[in-house]
Amino acid sequence: MAPYRIFIFIFLLLTSCSSKPTAISLPEPEEQTDFSCSSFYFLWGTHAEFSERYPEALEAYEKALICDPGASYIKEKIPILMLKMGDYETAATWLTQAIEEEPNNTTYLLFLANIYVQQEKIEEAVVLYEQILAIQPDNEPVNTRLGILYTHLGQYDTAEQIFRQLLEQNPESYFTILSLARLLNQKNEYNEAAELYEKALTLNWSKELAFEIGYLYSSRDEFEKALRIYTTITDNDKFDERALLSRIQTLLDLNRLEEANTSLENIRQFSENPDHIDLIISKVYLQQDRIAEAKEILERLAKLPDSSEASYMLALLAYREQKYTKSLEYADNITADSDNFEEAVYLKVKVLQKLNKQNEAFTLLETNLLSETTSSPLFFALLSTLYQDKKNNEQALTTLRNGIVAYPENHQLHFELGLLLEKNNRTDDAIVEMEKVLELEPDHADALNFIGYSWAEKNTRLEEALSYILRAIALKPDNGFIIDSLGWVYFRMNRFEEAAQALEQAVSLVPNDPHIFDHLGDTYKALGLRENALRAYEKAYELFENKEEKSFIKDKINALGK
Repeated sequence: MAPYRIFIFIFLLLTSCSSKPTAISLPEPEEQTDFSCSSFYFLWGTHAEFSERYPEALEAYEKALICDPGASYIKEKIPILMLKMGDYETAATWLTQAIEEEPNNTTYLLFLANIYVQQEKIEEAVVLYEQILAIQPDNEPVNTRLGILYTHLGQYDTAEQIFRQLLEQNPESYFTILSLARLLNQKNEYNEAAELYEKALTLNWSKELAFEIGYLYSSRDEFEKALRIYTTITDNDKFDERALLSRIQTLLDLNRLEEANTSLENIRQFSENPDHIDLIISKVYLQQDRIAEAKEILERLAKLPDSSEASYMLALLAYREQKYTKSLEYADNITADSDNFEEAVYLKVKVLQKLNKQNEAFTLLETNLLSETTSSPLFFALLSTLYQDKKNNEQALTTLRNGIVAYPENHQLHFELGLLLEKNNRTDDAIVEMEKVLELEPDHADALNFIGYSWAEKNTRLEEALSYILRAIALKPDNGFIIDSLGWVYFRMNRFEEAAQALEQAVSLVPNDPHIFDHLGDTYKALGLRENALRAYEKAYELFENKEEKSFIKDKINALGK
């Protein structure tokens, strides 16, 4: 009975001590994990995913998470499914929320960064990669990706620093070596780029990389090296038509014509498309000035379906031989769905101009511009040129503006408009158009040069002008006109020694431009090199054809004589 009495006593004590009941705090029950439930739905989801029933798989994984909320292996399936379904926005939202809960989850950070790269949100991806490296600083793949993104953003020095640090840690890293080679190629540091490319090829030979290196050597006129690379491809696959043709082109560049012809004949025997090889043979014959043999092949090909390129080449040959009516006949065979259609229309405009049929040229372009299937930005530019030839500059400007309305993302129309505005002494408006060109095409070297030179001419914003022109030179390092702009901006900045060096290089690249000699004369004069200045001015006077410009240079020559 004692235990019973104790219970009664405690009960009376608890119920009589206060008229107000006391709240009793109990521990929260732990969330129950139903492993059998989660396993069932997970297996269901994996089966549906394997069968590419992605919405069903997503639903199953979400149910599995309800059964086992802490299962990371299930969570990680959800954004993958969303990506497979092409729902990048939802996947990004899901991952963003997951990262808020688990900010150090590198898997989620990596997933989201990859989505941002797919969406071309490069700067956002960079931030996420930096977060991952704060957690895992030695993660080589992430460091490599970060370097590639900095390269894409044009931050070459930062990218190069990342790649070189990675190579210090792992000198044989294939992807790092290849990434640095491509970066140095973009920076026009070709010698080291070529060395790294060759090392990457030694570490992991692949056909596509060999093509990339072969193209690099060909673009630098290092044809012997290009031939060696292309030969490694054909040695591995003697039926690779692309490699064989690249090798033949290199043989032609080396003037090894017999080898090139023999190789072409050999390819024709096993090619699945011998007509295509015949077309190439005709081009080779043209390079060798074997016109009659080339025409014979082209005439046969022009009678076949889908023969627009052969017809176009015959039209060009007829134009070159001044057989203008025949040229039009060939060009008329090229339909609007052909790859050569725009070039054919351009050629027809030139032919009509030669035949003094300007009205027909206008009609041809205007008719094509009326149809969506035949309209082209090029035709607006050509029509504007015809108006300029008639001294109708206002209509020429209107035509280009109409083209921009039709093709607002076409940077070349903005560029053409900028040039025409400059021609009409509207430099400020021209600069605005060139800035639009750079918005659409940031690496447009000629637009960069135009703006930089215009600022130098106005003697304003010289530091920015220099920056623009240096960017243009990085893109076109052997362009004499851009190097002239560099010399001129140095002149405006009173950096006369650098100006002279740049302008001397410019005249060596463009020896027949009077404006460059004029700039060089001004620079020599500023340096006190009277005889050099006189020779430069005299050369400019000789090259100028316009009377006003000749008179302007004559005044400079006379001033030196005093």
